[in-house]
Amino acid sequence: MASRIAFTPSFVALWALLAGCSGSGGASDPTTGDGDGTTTTPNSGAIDSGVRDSGASSGGGSTSSGSGGTSGGGTTGGGGSTGGGSTGGGTTGGGTTGGGTTSGGTTGGTTGGGTTGGTTSGGTTGGTTLSKCGAPLDTRAPTTANLASDGPYTVSSYSTGLPSSTTYKSLTVYYPTNAPGPYVVTMISPGLTEILAYLQGWARRFASYGYVAVFVEANNTGNDSAALRADGMWAAITSIKGENTRSGSPLAGKVSSCFVTTGHSLGGGAALTIANAHPNDVKGTVAFNPYDPSTTFSRIVAPTMILAGQSDTTAPPANHGRRQYDTITATVSKEYVEISGGNHQSALSPSTIPGPYAIAWIKYTVDGDARFKPFLAKKATGLSDFATTVP
Repeated sequence: MASRIAFTPSFVALWALLAGCSGSGGASDPTTGDGDGTTTTPNSGAIDSGVRDSGASSGGGSTSSGSGGTSGGGTTGGGGSTGGGSTGGGTTGGGTTGGGTTSGGTTGGTTGGGTTGGTTSGGTTGGTTLSKCGAPLDTRAPTTANLASDGPYTVSSYSTGLPSSTTYKSLTVYYPTNAPGPYVVTMISPGLTEILAYLQGWARRFASYGYVAVFVEANNTGNDSAALRADGMWAAITSIKGENTRSGSPLAGKVSSCFVTTGHSLGGGAALTIANAHPNDVKGTVAFNPYDPSTTFSRIVAPTMILAGQSDTTAPPANHGRRQYDTITATVSKEYVEISGGNHQSALSPSTIPGPYAIAWIKYTVDGDARFKPFLAKKATGLSDFATTVP
């Protein structure tokens, strides 16, 4: 499990980009992270873009009074090259697995779910329809209105008792306190200079829909690479798997084998890098304004969604998001959503266009819940580009 995606690029050109991507819109101060045992009820989870404060760190028992902060401005190069020099390829996973279809049979009931667009629910237990990852499907049917806000579950978080690693600084875990397991795990990697507060809205949003969300704080928030962020996320996946058997863990016996990689900017590049390097171990990917100008992601087999901004000057879609999407094999379930006029922070807020798309993507492609498929169609307004292989 300890394979390394090894390269460290130059970041001389990075800070020139950083000054120009602070975003527009309202400002909030992301100076606190969630601490141990913090419980919140579902809320909008909005994150405003604008002001950046990189002086805080996540974990450590502090509590968050709001829904998160602002996006970090700068980015560094992704899995293939950064600055002026290119680097070699990363680690490889053995073989490939389809992000495709599985069925779990039935126990004490009738099979449910059927197939739609290549997905299959995990069968039934005692008449309850299960997801492909083993948990019961949501009892609440999705609507445009409820997908625009947090889900039905109460959220708590913790950051103590977790394994340390030389590849990440800390982990903060968000989880639903009243949702049935086993839980799909969404791993979250930040962009350059970004701390927990920047992606706190996404962590809460994922957890409120019945998933575990793990924020992986980088060792060096201001100067590293997508490869190093990927190393940290890969080590964190191993750490979270250990929570299934750790005595006293809030997740003991509740972690499924389904892991989804997510992240913003440099962290979005890391999310794609993990899915590309370890195709057997990732069940889905959602990348927010991902930065990676050169890697070919042809080894990805997990369902992958890329959310980008039309006016992103840090990671212009032609060189990043759309290019990344086009390098993923056409037989893979994939979707590209480009926000009209969106900047580098356009995918940081789950309370806007990205929120319903990301939740519906995981529910449909990872859980196998066909009720969410209609919410993956192209919106009538607000998008400058859209592409999908979902039938």
